[in-house]
Amino acid sequence: MWLLDKAPEPDILGARLPSREQVFLFFMYQHHVFKKTAPDSVSATSEKLKAIWGKAKLTTKTDANIRKNVKNLFEGYLALKKDRNRITDGAELKRKIWNGDLEDLFDISSADVLERRDILDETKASSFRREKIVPVHPWPALMSPKWRKKRRKRKPLRS
Repeated sequence: MWLLDKAPEPDILGARLPSREQVFLFFMYQHHVFKKTAPDSVSATSEKLKAIWGKAKLTTKTDANIRKNVKNLFEGYLALKKDRNRITDGAELKRKIWNGDLEDLFDISSADVLERRDILDETKASSFRREKIVPVHPWPALMSPKWRKKRRKRKPLRS
């Protein structure tokens, strides 16, 4: 494949969240090997990404925004491919920047993922504390026998 010197990959592998390069190579595999249209390849890639991020239990953007990000990655490649015969400094710089960006994480996390993560951790910790602490009501043991006797003799109020 032009500009990358790598073949498209049939799957996104690894124990970490996928990089932009892995996502792009998976998209190109769907697009060139399976001969899917660009929108179908974008959809297949976004479904795969949602599954991976779901395993990490991280909240993600909406499907439309994920598809838009994958589509923008592909359109950036097409723009560079269109100008591949240019030898200008600007064209070379754009290619280097695009190649450098491929190493970054393909981030589809929602904007408040860190806040939600903190809230979930706090609720888990507080529920854990609640489970560990057994509520003890000391007042029945401290009641005087006289007061208990009066309480037993009271009749319930009925209308």
